[in-house]
Amino acid sequence: MKLFRTIVTLLLCCFVSFASAQDENTSTVMAFKDFKPARVKLTDGRTIKVPKANVFLKHSTLVYKSGNSVKEANTKAVQTVDFDDRHYERIDTILAFLVDTVETNAVYQQQVIDREAYEASFRNDRMITGIQFGEQINLITLDPDRDSTAVYPVINTFYYRYNGKIMKVHDRELWRQLSKEKRRIMQTIMGEPGFSWTRRESVVRLLQALTGTLFR
Repeated sequence: MKLFRTIVTLLLCCFVSFASAQDENTSTVMAFKDFKPARVKLTDGRTIKVPKANVFLKHSTLVYKSGNSVKEANTKAVQTVDFDDRHYERIDTILAFLVDTVETNAVYQQQVIDREAYEASFRNDRMITGIQFGEQINLITLDPDRDSTAVYPVINTFYYRYNGKIMKVHDRELWRQLSKEKRRIMQTIMGEPGFSWTRRESVVRLLQALTGTLFR
C-alpha cells in the first residue's frame, strides 16, 4: 500500500508539472534590448571586460560586438558573466541567471527560445525574415518596420544550487536527490494553490521550504 501511494504521488506530481506549464513570450532574441558592458570570468581563471555584450536566446549563449560584427563566445570557456543588473553562470552548456539566494542555496533560470513552436507559428501564418534558427547562427535582427509584432515563445528551465550541488528543478529529479523528509516538504509545497514548476515564485518558495527558512 505504501508503494502504491508513492507511485500515485509521483504520477500526480508529473500531472501537476505538465498541466501548469506555461510558455513565456519575448519580443527580442536577446536577453537585453541593448548590448552593454559585461565582466566575463573564464574557466582558465582570467577575467575580461567586454564593452558590448548580450545573451542570445537561441541557446542562452554570450554574444558580443566586434566592430560591425556580432560574434558568439565559446561557451565552454565561459564560467560566469556579470552585467550591471544580472549575474549568469554556465550550467552544462547554457548560461543561467541568478534569480534568488536562500542562505547558501540559490535559484538559477535558463531562458531559450522554443524553436519548434516559433517555426511552427511561421509556417502557419507568416514568413521568416531576418533570423534563422538553423545550425548556422544568423544574428541579423528582425526589421521592426516589417514585423513589429514578432514574438518568440520562451522555454524556462530552473536549477537549484542546493547543499553545494547543481540540480534541475523538476519533480522527478528532486525526488531522486532529496531525503524522505525533504520529499514530504516538496509534496506540501506542490499541493499549494497556484504552484507551478515554471513560476519563479513557486520555485523560490520551494527552495525556501527545503532550506528551512520559509516559516522562520
